[in-house]
Amino acid sequence: MTNQPNPTSPDEPTPDESFTWTDENAPHAEQTGSGGDSTSDASGHAGASAGTTATAILESIRDAVDDLAERASPTVREFSARAAEFAADAADKAAPYVKRAGDATADASGKLASKSRSWAADIRASLETHDANGSAAGSPPPPAPDAGSGPSDGPTAV
Repeated sequence: MTNQPNPTSPDEPTPDESFTWTDENAPHAEQTGSGGDSTSDASGHAGASAGTTATAILESIRDAVDDLAERASPTVREFSARAAEFAADAADKAAPYVKRAGDATADASGKLASKSRSWAADIRASLETHDANGSAAGSPPPPAPDAGSGPSDGPTAV
C-alpha cells in the first residue's frame, strides 16, 4: 500500500474562509456567521483608520504640490519668456530665406505653367494634324525622340 496525500492532513494548508472587507463603505456580507464577532469589529476600525490616514497623506501631497507650483511659477514664466524670445529671433533670421524661397518657388511655378501650356498646345496641335491626315481619332501621339540619356540594353560604341 502506498501513501497518498490526505487533503485533511495537518501538513497541508487549509483555506482561510474568514475574509473581511477593509473598506468602510463596502457591504458586510461576510458577517453571516456569528453576528458581531471581534474580528469584524477590528477590521472595520482598521479600515476606517486606514482611510483617514490615506486621506491625510493625500492632503499633504496636494499641499506640497501646490507649494511647489507656487514657488516654480516665476521660473516657469522666465523660461517661457526666453523660449518666446528664441522663437522670435529664429523667425527674424529665417524670414529672408523664406522670402527668397517663396520668390524662387513663384518663378519656378510660372515657368512650369508656361511650359505645361506650351506642351498641351503642342499635343493638341499634333492630334489635329493626325485627325486631318485620316488617323484614328483615339490613337495616341507618337513617342518622343530618345535623347540618349536613358539606360541602354547593350554595350555602346565609344
